[in-house]
Amino acid sequence: MTRARIHGAWSLRIRWGACLLLSLLTTCASLAQEHLPTGWRKPTLSEAKGGWRSRSATRFLIARGDFDGDGQRDLAELLVSDSGKEFGLWVQLSSQGGDWQMIHSGPAPLGELGIYIVRPGKYDTLCSRDPSICGPDVPQHVNLTSDAVGFMDWGSMRSFFFWDQATKVFRNAPQKVPQPD
Repeated sequence: MTRARIHGAWSLRIRWGACLLLSLLTTCASLAQEHLPTGWRKPTLSEAKGGWRSRSATRFLIARGDFDGDGQRDLAELLVSDSGKEFGLWVQLSSQGGDWQMIHSGPAPLGELGIYIVRPGKYDTLCSRDPSICGPDVPQHVNLTSDAVGFMDWGSMRSFFFWDQATKVFRNAPQKVPQPD
């Protein structure tokens, strides 16, 4: 076989392999988007910028833990609406067949917003200092028996969303614990 034929055969295989790889990557990316709630997408790098995000492997956009206490791992994600005008904190509980539920939303951009895991334990909320600043349904103290989703505006406000076993819904409490490292 001549050198030109060998080179031509390898060139064809490389192009075919590159096309196959590109097709596979495109398919995987579209499959990942299919599992998100309709009308929502993952934030772009420009929507979730900031050096502080490098402190987390998930850039403070994804949190995994057992939120409803069933022993299975659940997922929380900060997503952006397809229009880019709203953000949403979405949770996917394993016990509910992987259906998404929005537990918080607000106007975009994400800016300094992030999520993280709050581990089980006893926590005072901001309402424990002055109950008059909170509504009647916001607890002064919370005893978490499972993980919760911490929500922060980096450097300012914090709260956490926890699963209420009695009502089977997420509740929110303004947080008094330190920010994650």
